[in-house]
Amino acid sequence: MGRLGLLVVFFWASQAYADLVISDAQVRAMPPGQPNTAAFLTLHNTSDEAVTLVSATTNVAKKAEFHNHVKNSAGVMSMQQVPNITIDAHSKFVFKSGSFHIMLMGLHNMLKPGAEVELVLSDQQGQTYTYNVPVVSMVDKGMHHHHHNH
Repeated sequence: MGRLGLLVVFFWASQAYADLVISDAQVRAMPPGQPNTAAFLTLHNTSDEAVTLVSATTNVAKKAEFHNHVKNSAGVMSMQQVPNITIDAHSKFVFKSGSFHIMLMGLHNMLKPGAEVELVLSDQQGQTYTYNVPVVSMVDKGMHHHHHNH
């Protein structure tokens, strides 16, 4: 079995598209009335070349953007949009709470746990990577909520 095949078997519920394999993917279900949420996932670049992601889109929100938490000179954390994400060859990039994540802003409807969100990532070469990401309840997962003020 090749390297890609082993990665797909090794990472639970992984999907492979071109050179990026997704794992540990989830979109947070938010309480009613919340216009935004976030997607968290790990991308594994199985190719011999770096991949630079330049945009994200989704079928469930008006827009999707790469964001990161940064600390200013006063030590206060805030979120800011990141123009692109580079994943080095044979490396992984983790989108996680409190760090890099994908904001889904202007939700069309409330997302319910168990549903799936289509997430499309595009690289600088114009290639797209489409993934179906499950919506999960943070209450059920026992995760702490981080309020995103966008």
